[in-house]
Amino acid sequence: MKNSYLVIFFYFTFLNVFSQNGIVFYEFTDAIGVGGGNGEIYNAYTMFTKDKSYYVVGKDSLENAISKSKAKEFYNNKDGSYNTISSGLILTAQGQQVVCDYKTKTLLCNVFDGKHTYVKEPLPNIKWKITKQKKKIGSFDCILGTTYFRGRKYFAWYTPDVPVYSGPWKLNGLPGLILEAYDEGEFVKWNFKSYKFPVNVKQNYTIRKDKNSKKAIKFLNLNDFKQYCINKIESDYDRLIVIAKEHPGMTPVKEPITSYYLESFE
Repeated sequence: MKNSYLVIFFYFTFLNVFSQNGIVFYEFTDAIGVGGGNGEIYNAYTMFTKDKSYYVVGKDSLENAISKSKAKEFYNNKDGSYNTISSGLILTAQGQQVVCDYKTKTLLCNVFDGKHTYVKEPLPNIKWKITKQKKKIGSFDCILGTTYFRGRKYFAWYTPDVPVYSGPWKLNGLPGLILEAYDEGEFVKWNFKSYKFPVNVKQNYTIRKDKNSKKAIKFLNLNDFKQYCINKIESDYDRLIVIAKEHPGMTPVKEPITSYYLESFE
């Protein structure tokens, strides 16, 4: 009987502790279309409880003055969109966000490719393979999990010391917080910077919209977002064809979705 009371005590202690907010900070490398980890480096974070998580990257308030000044060089339109391929950070006030709700099994996110597009989808049921590989990240003992998710093979180091399902971006579902993750070609990579628990800041686990927008957010479903991505690539390809007619010797190339976006639906 005594052991039963101890089990119940530790169970409710766990629920109480991880109902509080925690936060993990990452260094995110965006090398989409390039690979090898040779890309722009952003600050990112995931705030979490046992039931929800909120991830954000590409948010101007997370970057220093030099990065923000460099990023603004590429915003050439009044609506905030850009006309060139940036060699600097692409930043917006609200950033690119992902909200995971593990109770309702829903995921909300926004993607910025010159404008913000908002998506609502069922929480992805990512099939992880847990390996026997282990390493230390900071003060945490970590285990390697691998998966194939929407066009990329991912490697994720998680720590059972923080028993929540959260991680960076849409990567979730491992039996511990993901501290480091990257895909096979290192087109995208998240490195652990720091961790804090508990955090005495009330977190609103909802998607932020542009403060200047008076319209309510309209969410696409996953199929509509897939079509949006296809249309975007087709539009860019058509524009290249027009440019090629004016520049003999140029050969238009239709890139795969993974050369534009973090995930692919092909």
